[in-house]
Amino acid sequence: MSAEIDKQMLTPAITVDRVDHLVEWLEITLGRRLAAFAAGISQKDLARIAQGEDRPDDEVERRLRNLFAVASLFASRDGAGSAYAWLTEPNTELAGRTPAQLLHDGQPPEAVWFAAVPTY
Repeated sequence: MSAEIDKQMLTPAITVDRVDHLVEWLEITLGRRLAAFAAGISQKDLARIAQGEDRPDDEVERRLRNLFAVASLFASRDGAGSAYAWLTEPNTELAGRTPAQLLHDGQPPEAVWFAAVPTY
């Protein structure tokens, strides 16, 4: 599958899919602990959102959609385990911090996206 097809398939999910569906995918793919940490919320709140019991506020929803975007990019490109590994490994392009730490601290996702793009 080409990168263009992957992008076309992921873009609608990131922007229009119900947030509970995206969060459920994050829970399964990354685990509740990492997904909650990277989004800056508790594991309990993440579970309640995934189960459709709670609706996140706009800021939390933005964080969850950003996390889904970067995790789904890696999962579609290199498999689900690669998303977890990339989020938890210190990255030299992020001053030695992990992408999950950067997202947790509320940094704009652009830095994380640029670190995710392979250099040629």
